[in-house]
Amino acid sequence: MKFIALVIFLLPLAVAGQSKTDYENAMTKFQKFYNAGLGDSINAMFGYSPDDFKPTKPLWTNEGNASALKEFGTLKSFKYIGIDKSDTYDVYVFVTIFSKAGAKTTSLTLNKNYSLGTFRFITTSDGINDLLKKQNSSR
Repeated sequence: MKFIALVIFLLPLAVAGQSKTDYENAMTKFQKFYNAGLGDSINAMFGYSPDDFKPTKPLWTNEGNASALKEFGTLKSFKYIGIDKSDTYDVYVFVTIFSKAGAKTTSLTLNKNYSLGTFRFITTSDGINDLLKKQNSSR
């Protein structure tokens, strides 16, 4: 009986938590918008609420997206490699493969409403380097 009560109590917490799939879905959406040159749609993925810090200018624009496409090329694929725990927040990290720039790392966080909290297009950190080493050693 105690076990059933515990499961009933913890079930809403488990359902409310974000999963790796939620982050992969966000990356899929980003890839679609990025490759189509829709920087304004990427910017809308942030979904700011009135209580959030809102930047004075958009983080992504169609012009900025066009510039990134010219420099890095299209985003051909991505693969989840883990969570960077060295950051203030748990940042989900992906190896991203660009048609011109090759392999890079991209990371993000999601807000409770599944909108982007943070997004780092090309990033690195000690925690990300550790994740890359683990990935390379497991091959």
